[in-house]
Amino acid sequence: MVATSAARSPVPLSLPAGTRLLGEVIAWTCSGVAVTHPALVDALSTAGLDPAVARELAPRHAFARACQKLSAARVIRRVAEDAATLTFQFTQETRATDRLEYTLETMLTLDKQTGRVTCDLPGLATLAQEELDRAVAARTGADVTRVVQKLFERHADLFPVRPQGGVYFVPDRHTAFVDRVQAVLGKLGGQVLRFPVPAGTAEGDRSVKDAVAAGLAAVIAEHRQAVTQFGPDTRDGTVERAAGKIRSTQFKLAAYAEYLADAKAGLDRELATARAELRAKIEHLADPPAGPARAAV
Repeated sequence: MVATSAARSPVPLSLPAGTRLLGEVIAWTCSGVAVTHPALVDALSTAGLDPAVARELAPRHAFARACQKLSAARVIRRVAEDAATLTFQFTQETRATDRLEYTLETMLTLDKQTGRVTCDLPGLATLAQEELDRAVAARTGADVTRVVQKLFERHADLFPVRPQGGVYFVPDRHTAFVDRVQAVLGKLGGQVLRFPVPAGTAEGDRSVKDAVAAGLAAVIAEHRQAVTQFGPDTRDGTVERAAGKIRSTQFKLAAYAEYLADAKAGLDRELATARAELRAKIEHLADPPAGPARAAV
């Protein structure tokens, strides 16, 4: 169901009553955002969004961030790994006249499950543990941006309006979802900029068509590229997911037919080619010898 303009959050343009919107051009910023993981989870839950997208940071990834604070006067390198632990060598770096000298400082072990740090230097172990714990709890603006992108991948479509990304067209049907994302970022100190695109203007209609068509063309190209990489060792589940993605794109072509106008026919042909290529690859992989039944395309 397409949301009506009456249900919208305030937008920076006053539109006449009854104006039909194609959607919005949006951009968001998380620059300078620094929040705790619980605060991010709370903001998502309050907005009615899945807090599971804000996964806890694994100790190994958190330690990589902690190393940025610990490496001011030393070189830190991973030297060993097994099922339970990671081992790092801490090497002290000092300048002696016209050269740098390196001295083994300690070997530090990180438990990948518990996040516990151990080494022979108690002071350094304490410092490393403090930095690791801080990294586990903290979320940066880049982390929040990844959460927002993951949410859009699940619930809405973003069509880039510039090659560098960062500014997107969002169809009108996703307005209520954008409202929720705006609530999350507002609570965390970020911002969403939203510019409505009314229907019926020559440049607006053309720009929306170009953005949506380019976005869907890129998706179809990804489907075709994925199919070329399938081989005898490709799992059935991978093929099934590829078939499912092609079907999903077919639904999007139908859903966005109004935006695509005369560009839809070409995209339909490209998608049909992708479907045919997947079918041909399935048949090639199954014969000879006969293999298990593959996903219907």
